[in-house]
Amino acid sequence: MKRITNFTWQIGERNLDNYALPPDDPLGELSDFELGLRRFCYECDRKVVLKIGEIEFAVFLDPDICMVLEDRLPEQIGELAEGKSIRIDFAESYQLTVILTPIGEMIHCQLKRFGDREYNYDYELDKEQVLGELRRFLAEVMQLAVNGGYVSLEDKEWFIAPAFAERIKSVIVVR
Repeated sequence: MKRITNFTWQIGERNLDNYALPPDDPLGELSDFELGLRRFCYECDRKVVLKIGEIEFAVFLDPDICMVLEDRLPEQIGELAEGKSIRIDFAESYQLTVILTPIGEMIHCQLKRFGDREYNYDYELDKEQVLGELRRFLAEVMQLAVNGGYVSLEDKEWFIAPAFAERIKSVIVVR
């Protein structure tokens, strides 16, 4: 297992090639927030470059990051902070799974790629750096959605709150 510090998720340039249909909700099953988030990811699609160790790969807001957000990313970040293992799947564009398992102040990271080029990499990462990067990325994506008018500031704050629950708990003073 390689001990590294390189764990970044960077929003890149616009992706102008979108082959999917625009999101819609003909049955009215989605909330305004859910539909707004899907529309943001589709209409403002961008490349997202993930770097973990020497591995670098690109996914997209639509569909990859949208699916990760809908798959409880804020709650997963909170669970990781509490010492629970999480799994982040990038099934559409990259057929890749990232498994993050906290061990003390470190995180064991497994990258598993399936399909035509299968591989498995193991890394040891700094827990605070990983949590900081995931929280920063989440807040940045959601702020872009707010800035574009796709979601409200209140909905953004409500949505990302579970990722920051550990910080909120640490500042509560009990008398």
